[in-house]
Amino acid sequence: MSAEPGQSIITSAETEENEKDVKVNINTANKEKLETLPGIGETTAQKIIDYREENGKFKSIEDIKNVSGIGDAKFNSLKDKITV
Repeated sequence: MSAEPGQSIITSAETEENEKDVKVNINTANKEKLETLPGIGETTAQKIIDYREENGKFKSIEDIKNVSGIGDAKFNSLKDKITV
């Protein structure tokens, strides 16, 4: 297998590894993407979207704790998986 100049060959193992490292942007993620986060179900995902629509974008990941149902414990399980 060869690549054209300027291109790289990505194996499926590399793709899977990169997908694990990709953080969910809580300012742009849709409901389905938010539901992939640990402890975030359909209701909480909708609360995140509603909060975003009413208050504007999250300025920091810590702001997600302003959403009803997300406290310190849930935030600690999310903080390495989300970004703004």
